[in-house]
Amino acid sequence: MASRFWAAGSDSEEESESEVEETSSEEESDSSSSSDEGSQKKGPSRFMIGSSDSDSEDDKRVIRSAKDRRFDELQATCHEIRNKVNINDWSSVQSLFDKLNKQLEKTQKVTDAIGVPRVYVRILVELEDGLKKTLADKDAKKKMSPTNAKALNTMRQRLKKHNVSFQEQIDKFRENPESTEEEPSDASDDESGSDDGSDEDEEQEDLDVDGFEKIKTKGEKKKDKFFTMDPTQISFDMVRQKLKDIVMTRGKRGVDRNEQVEMLTYLATVAKGPVQKLEVLIQVVSALFDINPSMSTHMSVPLWKRCAGTLLEVLQTLADNDYIEVDEMYDNPEERTEEPPAGQPAKVWGNLVGFIERLDDELFKSLQVLDPHTNLYLERMKDEPLFLALAQKVTEYLERLRDVRGLSKMALRRVEHLYYKNDLVYGAMRKLVQQQQAATAQQTTQTQQEGSDEAVEAEDLDEDETEAKQADQVTVKIPADFHLEEDLAATMTHLSTFIYKHGDERSKARTMLCCIFFEAIHDDFYRARDMMLMSHLQDNVQHMDISTQILYNRTMAQLGLAAFRAALVNEAQSALSEMYGSGRVKELLAQGMSMSRYQDKTPEQEKLERRRQMPFHMHINLELLESVHLIAAMLLETPNMAATGLAAPRRVISKPFRRLLDNYERQTFTGPPENVRDHVMAATKSIMGGHWQEAYHYLSSLSVWNLIGGAKENVLVLLKAKLQECGLKTYLFSYGSYYSSLSLKQLSEMFELPEMQVHSIVSKLMMDDKLHGSWDQPTSTIVMHNAEPSRLQSLAMQFADKAATMVDLNERALTLRTGGMRESEDDMGRGYQEGGGGRRGGRGRGGLPGMGRGGSRGGMLGGRGGRMGGTRFGDRSDRYGTTGLTSNVSSLPDRFQRSGAFRQQQNPNMQSIGQFTSGRMDYRRK
Repeated sequence: MASRFWAAGSDSEEESESEVEETSSEEESDSSSSSDEGSQKKGPSRFMIGSSDSDSEDDKRVIRSAKDRRFDELQATCHEIRNKVNINDWSSVQSLFDKLNKQLEKTQKVTDAIGVPRVYVRILVELEDGLKKTLADKDAKKKMSPTNAKALNTMRQRLKKHNVSFQEQIDKFRENPESTEEEPSDASDDESGSDDGSDEDEEQEDLDVDGFEKIKTKGEKKKDKFFTMDPTQISFDMVRQKLKDIVMTRGKRGVDRNEQVEMLTYLATVAKGPVQKLEVLIQVVSALFDINPSMSTHMSVPLWKRCAGTLLEVLQTLADNDYIEVDEMYDNPEERTEEPPAGQPAKVWGNLVGFIERLDDELFKSLQVLDPHTNLYLERMKDEPLFLALAQKVTEYLERLRDVRGLSKMALRRVEHLYYKNDLVYGAMRKLVQQQQAATAQQTTQTQQEGSDEAVEAEDLDEDETEAKQADQVTVKIPADFHLEEDLAATMTHLSTFIYKHGDERSKARTMLCCIFFEAIHDDFYRARDMMLMSHLQDNVQHMDISTQILYNRTMAQLGLAAFRAALVNEAQSALSEMYGSGRVKELLAQGMSMSRYQDKTPEQEKLERRRQMPFHMHINLELLESVHLIAAMLLETPNMAATGLAAPRRVISKPFRRLLDNYERQTFTGPPENVRDHVMAATKSIMGGHWQEAYHYLSSLSVWNLIGGAKENVLVLLKAKLQECGLKTYLFSYGSYYSSLSLKQLSEMFELPEMQVHSIVSKLMMDDKLHGSWDQPTSTIVMHNAEPSRLQSLAMQFADKAATMVDLNERALTLRTGGMRESEDDMGRGYQEGGGGRRGGRGRGGLPGMGRGGSRGGMLGGRGGRMGGTRFGDRSDRYGTTGLTSNVSSLPDRFQRSGAFRQQQNPNMQSIGQFTSGRMDYRRK
């Protein structure tokens, strides 16, 4: 058979036809058919040899050149683009346009033609006309889905740039649309057929290039049949069945989630009644959440806004139809066959509280990953009022249903968005809401004018600006009836009171911590302290979840800052000492992660730790926190170190401060201070030398005081008074033994303090048996009593000092071995940690030296099996445990506690010796 075929032609025909066959085989993968033309035609005829003679078989065989095949493909794509333009499916037009340009390149390679086929020029002209017609129809444009509208704008910009290269051919075509001068001879018949014989084109619509019918998937057939119908012909049962089919395909492999959202959105527009519309809208929200199923990644901003807009539509429908109830437990035993009558109670499945909580989590995650130094972060923060509006709408709906459980959850979400805001920030957010509502009201009156302006401006935008604009295309307006209360404190009180009555234990604990945080940032320290002590949260926080422990750490940090602003140095140091003793402040506050070569974290642990990080606008400034901690430690530790004699307190108030000072004194050359630690160390040396003015100059030059705001001047005045008092005590302890008497007037002039205040300070030191002296009232002088220790007392003190040094060395060795402290932090580094407190706390035998009852609960790094450095807090294998902070409040001085006296350790040196002995035995066992 093959020999007869090749023998029928001449030699030249054989060569040309063989080239055609080779070209067809090479282009086999690019054509719409899956195998070679000749082989397909040859295959079926082989089975028909017995039913017909060979001559008739040869007559039926048609050999088509690659040129014809390319032009047919080009024409089929153009025809498909025409159909999509007619139904305004611009997403498909966009993909088909890319396919058309690729086919044009292949056609030009095959034909070696320089010009452009007329069929291609024709489709460019039709696309231009179709775009102009669609953009002019404002109503049709508004009814488009966001994806289709985005594709329309993209197609407009691309076509505008693309047609510049073909402008000459387009102008010629518009002058003479019926001309066929540039039409290829092989495709002229087809082209004229497309113009004159539209019926023939309709017959070829579902045929591929080689005449084979294109088999569509089941989903495509259903979508084409249903979504192209006239909405007036769609019944309640059709919408119900289509919704059921779409819900059944959720979660299956290979299902396009974006397409599901578009189909459900269309179903909502053709739903027959509010009940069916609510059923579809709730499924739209679920489908939008399905687009981003991973908890490690955040939902995109346009998708989040679209989901928020859908929820607003749901809530508005519920407000307009109060007989409809959304119930999570409703299982729909009998499917509805028709829309319930208006006014008849009806239930719809849905969980509005769960939707709001998921939306809040997605907002939180997006703020975690955005760069806080860009405008995108600021724009994202403007969506917070929209979430508060949604929460308020859901609260109003739940109040109608009297669902106290859901109301307490909504109240907690609102509290967590308000507790860290001061009056200035809250006022700015209220102003933003009012501006957006005013702009929305003005826009509704000028819709047509603004729409025309946008069309003119869009033509001048380039493609990048268009894409940026499309990202913000999904805009959701804040409801006009939403408002924020002017008094934030009253709002917090109202919400927290409701949670205390109806919330669960976790909600109550978090609400209490939020209220304490709120009172602390508003400088009501005593109220915040009383709330902390009465709630007993410090006793149970180690058993709570990690996020609550982070909130507890943040609250304790704000308590320390509030105490310092109120000039309560002892309270500030007690609240911050153990947090800074751990050396991992950023991790405890969830404001960063520290890397250590001694601690290897798995990818899962790192992922979980990143998910706990706080957004940038909720951070507590670590530089300010460090300044307050070091200054408070300096004001307490400097007189403590200067005290000498038998009555001198031997306990260490702040080990990190002592180590920083030791490292500072070891330096052979000390340059000017550069950071916070250098300034505090330089001020400490000045205080120890009696130069309080110089110390005040170092501390007042810190830039962190600008973060306090309006309280800067007040804080500096209080700081100056504390430095004068600290300088007086240090001077008396350091140089009092060199004097037989000191004049009250001279001390008053030296430290610029009133004589009554100097008299009060000195008298208190004498009463506490810290200063050996007495008053000579007639002369207003202090008579010093120098008491030298005995030989036995001196030896005992030396023994205690050496034992304390051995304890410290043993603790450092064990800490380095267990990985709690880096080598750079041992002696030469700057970030020191509490050495023995965490180790002893971990074994439950004591806490930080001198921290009172804190050791009984295991210290900051203690609990049940806690390791130094925070690798494990209590029985949790996580760095965010806050067991150590439980000792803060209970170990505060007597004026910080409401009941009971401050229990100071009777003999901390002997206790240290006992701890050192047991620690040494354990160390040898290991």
